[in-house]
Amino acid sequence: MRRFFQKTILIISLILVTASADAVTRRALVIGIGSYPATSGWAAINGDKDIPYVEEMLLLNGFQKKDIVELKNEQATYAAICRQMETLIAQSQTGDFVYIHFSGHGQQVSDLNGDEDEGYDESWIPYDAQFAYQKGVYEGGNHILDDQLNTWLHSLREKIGANGKIVVVADACHSGDGTRSAEEEKKSHVVIRGTSDTFVIPSSVRRTTGGNLYPVEWVSISACKPYQCNFEYKGMGSLTYALYQERQVFSGITCGELHQRIRTHIQQVVPQTQTPVLDTQDKQSVIF
Repeated sequence: MRRFFQKTILIISLILVTASADAVTRRALVIGIGSYPATSGWAAINGDKDIPYVEEMLLLNGFQKKDIVELKNEQATYAAICRQMETLIAQSQTGDFVYIHFSGHGQQVSDLNGDEDEGYDESWIPYDAQFAYQKGVYEGGNHILDDQLNTWLHSLREKIGANGKIVVVADACHSGDGTRSAEEEKKSHVVIRGTSDTFVIPSSVRRTTGGNLYPVEWVSISACKPYQCNFEYKGMGSLTYALYQERQVFSGITCGELHQRIRTHIQQVVPQTQTPVLDTQDKQSVIF
């Protein structure tokens, strides 16, 4: 009888462990913007074309279609991105793997709270964000600042715990010339994401107190360094292209190894120096 109970307890324990493992979900938010409003000041790019490549990459690596949320072009407004990020945080559970991908323009913005040594925040450009500051018209409210991303990712880390995974990919940049016309793009045969023009907010509306950023407890991969251009390749983002080339080997590969492979791919296809950036506490951790 005693042995019977011991076996029963063992079986129940195995069932609970298996159920716990099965409960871990791989979730993704994929944002791709290529066609910004003509009045926004932003040039057309191919950020929206990245989405199917990212989705295929995710499906090959254990993600389910139902757990991948896509925001494309006019769907990717500031409000919609905020709403999906909050939903992602609310739905995620302990141990989950969360992948966030942004393909679009990026821009440096005057630092609002004094937390940046160089005086600029970096931002993602949603569909309804304008290129330039206009008092009383557009004052930067729809730019998604790195400070805001930091807060979201910290909340996500608290929700999924130390054993969960967070990977953030930004196929954007904060330099280059994101305002070139379609005619100029065709002449040069080169499409660049981002702009070297800073979104300047008057000092009179900036706060002087320092901000409190949370430590990076996730994996962040950016297409290039802040002062470099992010070139597209074959009608898609160069970082997305590089990740797509490695889609079959993610299982078991470390962050550092993937970074080196991405760097090699990008250097082979872009016309100028472009160095992808990896930000993580542990380069030896397995990426997927």
